[in-house]
Amino acid sequence: MGGCGHYDSQAAPFVIWGIPFVLVGLYFIFGRFIFKKRRKRATIYGLTNSRAIVCTGDRSVADSPVIAMPTKVDRARDGRHVSVTFGYQGLMGLLGMYQNTGLDFFSLGMGQAVAFYDVDDIDGLNRALDQAQVG
Repeated sequence: MGGCGHYDSQAAPFVIWGIPFVLVGLYFIFGRFIFKKRRKRATIYGLTNSRAIVCTGDRSVADSPVIAMPTKVDRARDGRHVSVTFGYQGLMGLLGMYQNTGLDFFSLGMGQAVAFYDVDDIDGLNRALDQAQVG
């Protein structure tokens, strides 16, 4: 017997099983950008004459030496922002592939690089990097 309003109780487990997949898909499409924006607001960058320091929230501090270490500088396509990665990338840069994407959890335990992401003051950061690398 079919018709409108008929409920198939055997379909309920499939609907419940599908909910996590829908939630993960929504995170991939929208949520990662919200996560990235919230993390960006909670992140502070510091550069001394010897170290690059990244503080995220109240509990996370990462640092890297600046002198005699490779530094990768990437300009955004629009030219208004720059990202700087300090230290060795390893495996042709694949270890940092998910950094700053909101999908960072894919590279957990693989060695996160210390990096400054989406910095607006390109000239100021370049001057500070030049001073730090000279010593």
